[in-house]
Amino acid sequence: MRQFAVIGLGYLGSTVALELYERDHEVLGVDSDETRVNSFAERLTHAVIADPVDRTALEELSLENFDAVLIDLDSLEASMMCTLHVQELKAREIWVRALSDEHYKLLDRLGVTHIVHPEHDTGMRIAQSLNYRFVIDFIHLGDEHYVIEMAATESMIEHYTNIASLTDQEGTTILAIRRDNETITHPEDNTALKEGDHLIMLGKIESLRRLSGQA
Repeated sequence: MRQFAVIGLGYLGSTVALELYERDHEVLGVDSDETRVNSFAERLTHAVIADPVDRTALEELSLENFDAVLIDLDSLEASMMCTLHVQELKAREIWVRALSDEHYKLLDRLGVTHIVHPEHDTGMRIAQSLNYRFVIDFIHLGDEHYVIEMAATESMIEHYTNIASLTDQEGTTILAIRRDNETITHPEDNTALKEGDHLIMLGKIESLRRLSGQA
């Protein structure tokens, strides 16, 4: 069991807090809104009313003892002040929701390593899904490589007779195939593609784009 503190019980903060609590972790929820705190009193390990920009109030929470602290505040000034205080209080791991690109840059300048920009990230996912309509989901690995999940279509099946032909021509790796209610991990080279298959693939972005375009 790990311990987490969530400062700001807005939509993101409360979602993270409740999910962690459901997974049997100890979760401290912090917010300046008494009504909001009371609504989580029976749903988290602890829920307290505190001003997130008051260093003394934060110090009393012993944040240095938690495995990670998430800051989800709706004011840029409050978020920056809270982040500075939490850093000074030696929190082990800090996650902060960025409100804008400028906020993201400021947090980066402070050395925050875990910056969450949900609106930007969601927008990117929507754009990718609209642009490559058969791409279901993707994960950027931090360089030119991505892991994507995409639906195999009739044109792909005609072009690539099996896993080997796809990987040989495109230089991608098929990690798994989701077929009906089954997940086939590390599929054999001679595994034939079927319409409706969901392919979990690892590769460079250009190769994956070509595959998406052919779909």
